[in-house]
Amino acid sequence: MTLAAAVAAASCASLPAMAQAGVDVVAPAEAAAESAPEQAATEDVPENAVDGVRWSGTASGAALAASGSRDLDDVGSRLGLAARLRSELRGEAWRGLIEAVGGTRQLAYDDAPVLRQGFVEYTHGPLQLRAGRQIVVWGRADRLNPTDNLSPRDMRALVSDIDEDRIGTDLLSARLQLHERWSLAALHLPKLRASILPASLWKPVPSLHGDRIRAPGSTDALRLDYAGNGLDASLSVVRGYSILPAFAYAAGPQLAQAEVRVLGADFSVSLGEHWGLRGELADTRFEGPPPPGLGDHFYAVLGLERHFDGGWLGLAQYVHRRAERTRSPVAQPDFVLRANRAVWFQNHADSDALYLGLTRAPLEGDLSGDIGLLQTTHGRGRAWFANLEYRLDDRWSLLARWQHFTGPADSDLGALRKDRLMLLELRRTWGWQR
Repeated sequence: MTLAAAVAAASCASLPAMAQAGVDVVAPAEAAAESAPEQAATEDVPENAVDGVRWSGTASGAALAASGSRDLDDVGSRLGLAARLRSELRGEAWRGLIEAVGGTRQLAYDDAPVLRQGFVEYTHGPLQLRAGRQIVVWGRADRLNPTDNLSPRDMRALVSDIDEDRIGTDLLSARLQLHERWSLAALHLPKLRASILPASLWKPVPSLHGDRIRAPGSTDALRLDYAGNGLDASLSVVRGYSILPAFAYAAGPQLAQAEVRVLGADFSVSLGEHWGLRGELADTRFEGPPPPGLGDHFYAVLGLERHFDGGWLGLAQYVHRRAERTRSPVAQPDFVLRANRAVWFQNHADSDALYLGLTRAPLEGDLSGDIGLLQTTHGRGRAWFANLEYRLDDRWSLLARWQHFTGPADSDLGALRKDRLMLLELRRTWGWQR
């Protein structure tokens, strides 16, 4: 998962693939996307809706001001406009959804497709089928999600909410409710798209197009879920291609997605009225020789959370990563090795970190958001994050995002020093239901 979004994803979690959002797949895949900022005021659904068919949607427009870009290039302040449209048509057993996003070039929306989601879904008894462009979010840990390996991100996009940089992927999915507490999800992705990296990593090489990478083959995934008795847990496997591209160097430098096999597990358990424990791990193995500078990767997160009155949530997470060091049979340019290790968060063979965060859920009042600190235990890197939203009324919102990285240039967090950023967004939302 990569660079700027990765670490941004630790409150916003992390370079390579620390994506957040503890939402399930298939039905929940949309939950992460649907839950974000477009919660507009809508009309009540008419009681005489024809044949049980309902049409609903939201639209929003935004003006954004940022202190820089997310290209790791020290570019100065930027101003831009963005828009989003989301519409859903629902029947008794089926529904269709379309979500489109767009923005000015200054916000780096030009690399990602306009159609973010577009799928049809059919449910019959315990079986749910879905086909089309979807956003899939896996993982139950807070903020950092090792098993979230199916949703690429636009690492360049300037957005106020970290989940808004996700890119939809064309896929087929099925979910079967096996029992009251057990379910099985299966996904087939014919051509998994790669995350879009900060342009400074690939644009210096004229022959590369880091925004156009597609896996040469298919990717398949299975996930078995359990929910009940205060415990939610899952086991998952992904086999195919990584959403993170990597540099290779044959006749010349090139970017491609490596074949991988990822075994994952996560859990969330309640420890009483105010306490909770969450954990997640993923073991990533390359199918064949790994990209230069990289090795098989183990990534785990264990977090303790405490709920306070007023909608506040305190969170402490321990993060561990371990990467095998391999030697390429052919000597590789240093820039290839450095770039790959930065994107895959493998600057060190072993790394440990502690994340501390405080979140205010919008349960009461008009202000919500979170603030967090990610500190490597060996003291070589530190990252601060803050995300705030103030709802002026049911249609107008003011959003702010801040991220600040420190550390040596060869450290995981220090490599993002040029990605320090302050961003303000004024958003206006419209909604309808028929």
